[in-house]
Amino acid sequence: MSVNSQYASALRELKTKQAHLLEEVGDQWRTPEDLFWGINAVFGPFDMDLFTDGDNAHCARYYTAEDNALTQDWTADLNGGKGFANPPYSRPCKDEDGNDMTGMITIMNKAKAERDQGAKLAFLIRGVPSETWWPEQADHICFIKGRVGFKLPDWFIPANDKQKASSAGFAGAIAIFDKEWRGGPISYIHRDSLRAQGKKLLNMVEAAAEKKAATYITGTIETRPETAEQGEPIIAPQVSAQIDIEEQIAKVIAEPAKPKKMVWAIEVFDLVDKAFETQPNKINAKRHGILCEKANLLLLEKVSTEEILVQLIDMLDKYEPVGEAA
Repeated sequence: MSVNSQYASALRELKTKQAHLLEEVGDQWRTPEDLFWGINAVFGPFDMDLFTDGDNAHCARYYTAEDNALTQDWTADLNGGKGFANPPYSRPCKDEDGNDMTGMITIMNKAKAERDQGAKLAFLIRGVPSETWWPEQADHICFIKGRVGFKLPDWFIPANDKQKASSAGFAGAIAIFDKEWRGGPISYIHRDSLRAQGKKLLNMVEAAAEKKAATYITGTIETRPETAEQGEPIIAPQVSAQIDIEEQIAKVIAEPAKPKKMVWAIEVFDLVDKAFETQPNKINAKRHGILCEKANLLLLEKVSTEEILVQLIDMLDKYEPVGEAA
């Protein structure tokens, strides 16, 4: 059900203006596509975008300001799927019925309440643990190494040459709300690693879309050349039959071939793999997980990679070969 509010009305008016200033963008900064798809690869696949302006949604299903996400039943709407959010950071405001629409404390509390009902959620947030809204109640926090920059909305029309987005960015993190989470409480991943994974998925989407479009055109020409009217768009009758590209990508991500990459960063795996190379007869899944957690904690404490590797090997020294002990 759509709601009326000063917030939603102001957003509609803003989007229809002939020109904009950067200071007017407010909550509507967009998550870059490659960054979103990288997060989707690691923590998704996502079924729903929880906070959007209607034009910047990254998922086929989403809430807008008119919907007021804070009044919705996320758990029911996700129906076992996962939700993504780049939440609004503006001061708390309410709709005409007195319901909260923004406010990070309220949003984080809503995320916890929905998690407790079974929802699985990933929030792209500022990496500032000193903030009063910081989600201590999250099941996992993944800190992003490298500053995160956001994009201007598609509807933004710069009023002058000075209205250009800054490239400075800010520290970011991904807060996971999922009571079934079985990884460690904290990890980290580099921004460039996320973007690289995202670009790979975007390339897959583009390639699949081009292939499908070519199939539509070829199939149409072969099956109904005598029925096509002069000037009739050949592709039009086929549009409703298009495959869901995002669903295909989700299936690729969900394949269990390399599940460990869904939790730990590449740097963690590199260190653990190097440790096991020194004693390959001691590797099993449980030990691999233990060493990953240890490596991740040491990296967060800014211990050198050389020292981390020494500590991991020392841990392995205490294990019996796999054939002799579990």
